[in-house]
Amino acid sequence: MFRSVLLLTLGLLNSLWCAAQADCNPSPIDNTKVVARGPIKTVVGPLAAFDPCHKSAKLDTPTFFAKKRGDKPPLVIIAHGGGGLGGYERDFAKLMNQNGYATLIFDAFEMNGLVPGSDLLIYQMSNGGRQRMIYKVTEGAYKWALNNEKIDTRKIFFQGLSNGASVSINMAASADSAHVRGVVAEGGPSAGIGFPNDIKIPLLLIYGSADNYGGVQQDDLMYLRGNPCSYNDHYPRAPAGFSETCNWAVNKTDSMPSPYAWYQQIKANGGVIQFELIPGGGHGMLFSEFNASIRVLENGRSFYRAHGVNAEARQRLQQMVLEFFESKL
Repeated sequence: MFRSVLLLTLGLLNSLWCAAQADCNPSPIDNTKVVARGPIKTVVGPLAAFDPCHKSAKLDTPTFFAKKRGDKPPLVIIAHGGGGLGGYERDFAKLMNQNGYATLIFDAFEMNGLVPGSDLLIYQMSNGGRQRMIYKVTEGAYKWALNNEKIDTRKIFFQGLSNGASVSINMAASADSAHVRGVVAEGGPSAGIGFPNDIKIPLLLIYGSADNYGGVQQDDLMYLRGNPCSYNDHYPRAPAGFSETCNWAVNKTDSMPSPYAWYQQIKANGGVIQFELIPGGGHGMLFSEFNASIRVLENGRSFYRAHGVNAEARQRLQQMVLEFFESKL
């Protein structure tokens, strides 16, 4: 009897292990190569796909005392910024778990064999290189989630900060509105893979009025920043957008639209979009107090970085985000 139970248990565990392994999707080591493009670095190659078995990938369900939102919880897919998966993304996941949402986090850079938080990624890598890695993994995470029995696949959301916000903005154009209810993007630069020509999913854009992260001078504000087209990569995997005719190979001396100018265009064309400018806010406002600094890079240029916002504004901002999600359920 004991032997039969033991064999049955081992058989079940082996079946679960085999199923988990079948779901794994590790990237070949040579899929991503770092190369120089003038004074900056970028990546070439197929790039890594989403791997649900990667150590950074984590699907969390709502906390025990959280509001129950149906037989299965809605899901928020969180796209990280240019430094990789960090405290901001984990804090956002915790906030959502406490309010009845499942969350999926991951590190696209680690899946590509790069070190998150390194100088290479934060100060040397182009936005286009970073966003192409994040986009492919985020897209793969979305497709994987559509087949996950733990979540309500009719109630999926995207959220992202910085480069992850730019990716999330593109997901508002490429995702299926039958499954995705809304997108929240905080501090997304228009430089990188660019923004789409239109959106299908309701989008909440959040910027700080003092966010000069990555700027070359103090008043180089993110929401008004329209860099030269040479700062863009045209990424065919992403939805059609202004980077098709505004990139490092085409019309490179022209200027791309700033995030605010793009918002105005989408709104004028009937897109369901909301723009919130937070007074006195920097980059990544949801979980940190305001601070500002300047770093001089090896090439001699100044790199401005303002983060966070005061406690009262943080509380209002968190409530705004929660109300946006709630309104789309």
